[in-house]
Amino acid sequence: MEYRVNVCETPPQAVLRIPLEIRPDLLSDGIVGGMNRLSEVAEQAGLVANGAPTITFHRELPAEDAIVVDFGLPIEAAPALGPSSGAELTIQSPVLVARTCHRGSYHAIDAAYRALREWLQGNGYRPIGPPTEAYLIGPDEVSDPRLLITEIRIPVAPAAAIAVHLDTTFPDAVDRTRIALREHGFGVVTEFDVQAALRERAGEHIEEYLILGACNPQLAGRALDIDREAGLLLPCNVVVRADRTGVLVEATDPTLLAEVLARPELAGPAEEARRLLAAALADLSHPAAAAG
Repeated sequence: MEYRVNVCETPPQAVLRIPLEIRPDLLSDGIVGGMNRLSEVAEQAGLVANGAPTITFHRELPAEDAIVVDFGLPIEAAPALGPSSGAELTIQSPVLVARTCHRGSYHAIDAAYRALREWLQGNGYRPIGPPTEAYLIGPDEVSDPRLLITEIRIPVAPAAAIAVHLDTTFPDAVDRTRIALREHGFGVVTEFDVQAALRERAGEHIEEYLILGACNPQLAGRALDIDREAGLLLPCNVVVRADRTGVLVEATDPTLLAEVLARPELAGPAEEARRLLAAALADLSHPAAAAG
């Protein structure tokens, strides 16, 4: 299934929230039960729904144990909600979310979450809150799981780094990163082997982890001409680190320089540095094109 992802800001809205327990082995029953409880409380309080019911997962759903999740229902606010209902009315502020739709059974919904996370990594966003599922067509409406439509929303913010994931060995990733940086005008002026330092000085063991300090002399000179304090944030750190499925290469976003120092004049060299770093990391993903 192909998942299309977009980023939008949710509107402010009043939400009826009820924390309830669900089990992964009785997921559909738990969702239907929670939705029925939402409807029952809303009706008793004289509330009118104006959106699809939701579940917010404050931690990952375990394989066996039950967890408490927040069932929610966007509503038109009304005052007749008593404490005995176990529910509360909250006003949700606008938030930036990345979202996609999953069609079909909940057993395959993990694919939608993977697609969302991969899209975030490749498009400069990071998750900043728990995911919420909105049941546009839920199990309380249809019995055929193929007809279910679930929108997944993850609160996001712009990432502080440019990143690329490589399916290769750590030494190869380091060599390719050095070459790509050099070809785009950056020299590696510092190097810190975090794995070796922690092992030798603290007796701790982590995955292969290297920090390279990359500097473009021309852009650094332009930044220092504008503000000598720019040197506090030079050079740009480029992290090469192993993970379970390959190697992650991450570069600090140079445009943060202008924001941290509150100097709009730094935006020009910072944006050029970001463009060159992004091009260098893009070459890592397409070595054949870069070589050509």
